[in-house]
Amino acid sequence: MLCAIAKLDDEATGRLDALRRAASPAGGPLRPLYGHITLASFLGADEEELLRACRARLGSERAFSLGYEKLEVLGETSILVASPGPSEALRALRGRLVEGFRERLDPWTAEARWRPHTTLLFGPGLDLDRICRRLSRDFAPFPARVQRVELSRVLAEGYEILARFELRGGADEEVRR
Repeated sequence: MLCAIAKLDDEATGRLDALRRAASPAGGPLRPLYGHITLASFLGADEEELLRACRARLGSERAFSLGYEKLEVLGETSILVASPGPSEALRALRGRLVEGFRERLDPWTAEARWRPHTTLLFGPGLDLDRICRRLSRDFAPFPARVQRVELSRVLAEGYEILARFELRGGADEEVRR
């Protein structure tokens, strides 16, 4: 599987990480939060074709801001998330990325189901609604800036970043591994 993500600025990532730490039950160590919003996950897409399409489509894209407006539970997947408010820039960016690849989208990122969010806690067996209510009492909306798009390959243990596409207004060039 290949994933395209919108990577967030460090300040927003820090705020999301603080929320995640507050949500997590006491216990084991937490992995670092990789502040992002998944734009699309592709099943069976040709890697080189997708890289070429991303390179061509993202060359003139500009960095943009959006606002995280609420915390909520996505019960189907047992996750607590931070959700941004409506963002035409985010929807437009996603639309350009998936053009010509819609039939390859996994069920969770297909048009009808895609919900932009950042996962804070995966918690089957936890009372996520209670945790969400507790955190929401002190939650204040905050801005985030989308500065780049990354394309990665999902591995059995983690992922491998195939390409980074800096959006104009951030760094100037694509970095490819």
